[in-house]
This record gives sequence, structure tokens and C-alpha cells, in this order.
Amino acid sequence: MSYFNHAFKKTFVATNGVSALSGVQLGTSATNMLAAGEITFIDPTNFEVYPDPQSIACCDLILGGGSLMQKDKIGPFAGGYLESNKSKTVRSKYVSKLYYAASNPAQRYITHVGLTPWTDANPPSSSNPGETGGDCCKQFLCGETYYLRVDVKGSPALRLLNHNSYLTLEAYTGCCPDSPDDPAIAPIATDPVLVYIQWANQLLASPLMNGFVYPVVIDNNLDAWYPPGTPAADVIALGGVGTWDNYSSPAGPYDTNCGGLVLNGAYYETQFNNCTFQVTDFYEVEPLRVYASEVDLNGAPCEFQALCVGVECYGRQANGLGETVVRDVILSESYRQNHFSTDFRIREITQGYDILNAAGVSRLGLYDRIYLQHNVPRLYNPTGTFDNDQYLLEIVVEVGDPDGIFTLLEDWLDNCGSQCSVLDTPTGVPCATPLVPIPGDAIPVPPVLP
Repeated sequence: MSYFNHAFKKTFVATNGVSALSGVQLGTSATNMLAAGEITFIDPTNFEVYPDPQSIACCDLILGGGSLMQKDKIGPFAGGYLESNKSKTVRSKYVSKLYYAASNPAQRYITHVGLTPWTDANPPSSSNPGETGGDCCKQFLCGETYYLRVDVKGSPALRLLNHNSYLTLEAYTGCCPDSPDDPAIAPIATDPVLVYIQWANQLLASPLMNGFVYPVVIDNNLDAWYPPGTPAADVIALGGVGTWDNYSSPAGPYDTNCGGLVLNGAYYETQFNNCTFQVTDFYEVEPLRVYASEVDLNGAPCEFQALCVGVECYGRQANGLGETVVRDVILSESYRQNHFSTDFRIREITQGYDILNAAGVSRLGLYDRIYLQHNVPRLYNPTGTFDNDQYLLEIVVEVGDPDGIFTLLEDWLDNCGSQCSVLDTPTGVPCATPLVPIPGDAIPVPPVLP
């Protein structure tokens, strides 16, 4: 027969840590109960609980978690809803994996065009993805129109347009002044910051781009100018000079003046509150990617010495989102016949909102997770084949595992002589703090979902 390599998954919420109960059996009194969000370790020989698996004499244990429901009965002839959530007996010699999945917030894709604090310190190279090693302090001449193509790629753009979003921006530098000696037009350098402001204004005016790209203009002194309407207090907190509608060009000539544009991939996602939440509601995890390149009138990017483009951060996908946790909890509770109803009234009657709230788990929060995979041998298979049922226990903990649950399990396995693999799950190298912050960085206060 074929080997079924899927593991049956059970989720435990341990955001309230390990229970202090020790040497008692659960449910034997009103005080011998696990609160929602607590876990404990149960001795399978006598069903007594301990806050440390090392207190169990044998190398077997049962993991127990507090019920997420708040009422024991929903009818006169029904009960037992406060019964703790328990795993099967876990034998250390049958544990195959123990690993820790750390959470991380999403980080946006940041592209720099021209001379900015980033490109000044990190000259772009065409050998790097998304970068163009052109002229960062490009001279813009009068009487010319300059074009910048901006592409936004990723799931958010595809969901809106069914294709990636793109826009070619254009900036006209104005008529050239007449030469004192010759009435012919003399091409002279203009203030480059005005070119970047024109491009930035077109990004804000485009309904296809203004929800995905947040531009910041950089002047010749490498100071930041934010979009019109940005509160003055935010500009000051971000270290900016002002909003670019108040920018005034310095006295010329501009032959050596520079400027730049910072393009931040950013968008807001539509979310429903907990009262109307459905498991099928979509939530986004893929970061947007923002590409930029100077092009000519025909859209060709390589016909001249192009403007440099650098990438400060390639974006980073969020991990450990509360949105994912609540769905894991709902699925696990459904296996226990505690179904999460799509009907709001039935959901209220059957304590579905207690499951959704999952001992205080916020859909907007971040949570670390511990995974323990073990086998339960089945020696009585009617085919005569020795095979194993695999179980994956997921333990949801606060960021950083403040109660040291992973360490407790790791020490228990070490002392019991287990040969299981203790793995780390890399989540990618985070980007450094952005050199040019935006308002979301200075005011990271998420809304509260009731």
C-alpha cells in the first residue's frame, strides 16, 4: 500500500503561557481548569498535569490546552464545552521534528530614482535585480520632455486589474530662455527637483497607481519632501522639510544640482470586522514590487544614458499573521466538531466568536508558532503492513515565546534521548530601517477590530 505522508494537524493556543497547575487532574474541581490560551503537560499514566514535562517520570506526555469557549453548556442537555483540548500520547522516541517558526512583519519594496540618501551611499549597479547603473545626478535640460516608466507587480495589482499596473510619467522642463547674444534657443540645465515633482504628482493623480505607490521627492540637499496634504506634524516627525507643493527652486545655475524620487510600495487592504468575518475572506501576504526606468518617447529604456535606479529593500512577506492563526484554530476546532458557522446568529449561539477571538488572538497581530511532529504506530493494520499515523501539533505563542515553551519541549526531548530533528525556519533577512521613512513608519498604530 502507499504511504500517506500527510500529518493530521491540531492547533493549541498558548498566548497565556503554561498553566501553573501541578500534580492535579484536570476537571476534578472548579480550580483545576485550564484557562483559554493556557497549555499544560499531562502524564498519560495518571493524567496529572505539570508545568514542566521534566516532572513526568516517563518520556511520554499528552499536550493539553484550555478550551476556547467560555460557556460549558449551550442547552439544558448539552455540556462539556470547557473540556480541554488534548493531543494523543506523544512518545519521545516517535517524535520526528520539533521546530520554531518566528513571526515577522511585512516590509515594503523601496525603489530609488536619481540621487537619494540611499543611492548616494549605495551606487546602483545594473547587475543587481531591479537596478539601473545610470547617472544618479542627471542633468535635465530646458525644452525637453523626460519620461519615467513605473511598473507595479504582485498579487494586489493583479487582483485589481487582472494584469500588472504600469504608467509612463512625463515631465516637461519648460521653454528655454533666449540667449543674450543669439536669439536661438540655448539648452541650459533646469532644477531637477521640478522634474521629480511632476512625476510624483502624476503618480498621485493616477487611480491605477496612487493606491500602490507612495512617492517622496528628494532635493539637492538630500532632504525629503512629502506629498501635499501630509500633516506638518508627520513631516517633522519623519525628518522631512515640507510638502513639495511648497518647494521653491534655489537660484541657478543648476548644472551641478541633483534630485531624486523614492517610490514606496504601499497599499491598504479591505478588511471586514470580526462580526462579519468569514473563513473565505481574502487577506494579502505578498509584497508589491515597484520597478522604474527612464525611457524615451517610444518607450525604449536603453537608447541613452539612463537615470540610475536603486533598490533599498526588495520587500519581505509577513509571517505569523493573526489572520492565518485564526483560520488554523477554526480548522482545528472543526475537527473537534466545534464548527464555525457562516450564519452570524448560529455562530453567536454556538460560541463561534469565542473560537474566532481564540483567547485574545488578534487578526492584526503577529504570533510565533512551535511545531512538534510525532508518529503513532499502527500495528494492527489489516493489510499486515506496519505504518504510522503522523500528527503535527501547532502551538501558537506570543512573539519571542516569553514562557519558553519551545525550550521546555527541547529539553524534554534531549533528556529522553530523542533523535528527532530540531529545526530553525528562516524567514529571510530583514531590511534595515528605511533611510526615507513614510507616515506609516512613524505612526504604526493599527485599527482595532471589534
